[in-house]
Amino acid sequence: MRKVILITFAVVAAAVVFPFVAMVAFEAIDTATGRCSDGELRVFHEFPQYGGRQLEPEYSGSNGCFVAFTTEDPPERVLAHYREHLTARGWTLDPPPPPVEAAEGQTKGGDLSASRGSYGYQALLESPTRDGTSVVVYVIEREA
Repeated sequence: MRKVILITFAVVAAAVVFPFVAMVAFEAIDTATGRCSDGELRVFHEFPQYGGRQLEPEYSGSNGCFVAFTTEDPPERVLAHYREHLTARGWTLDPPPPPVEAAEGQTKGGDLSASRGSYGYQALLESPTRDGTSVVVYVIEREA
């Protein structure tokens, strides 16, 4: 009988303690690896990324979050998408950097940054002249 009680106690303890220990461990992992703030996630989900993508951002390792993807479209078309969606939602676009011509066989890029309240939004593009565009979108919640 005593053995049954001990086994029952062990099973109940494991059922109660293990989920708690797992929850604490996962919270520690999130704290160590970081995660997007709720506000940064809201900013990411305001509109789809280029091409209708519904991507989940990754933690950047410091402040903010990012998402990266590629498209076969030229950077000009991608930048136009972000300009349109950001301004339609009340973002203020920063002045564009001076244009730089890519030499034959070199990559060309693009950059778009905007702000709204305590948030910054940046789209960085790099494009080999013939093979599409790599896009990184970065959102940061700035401290007040």
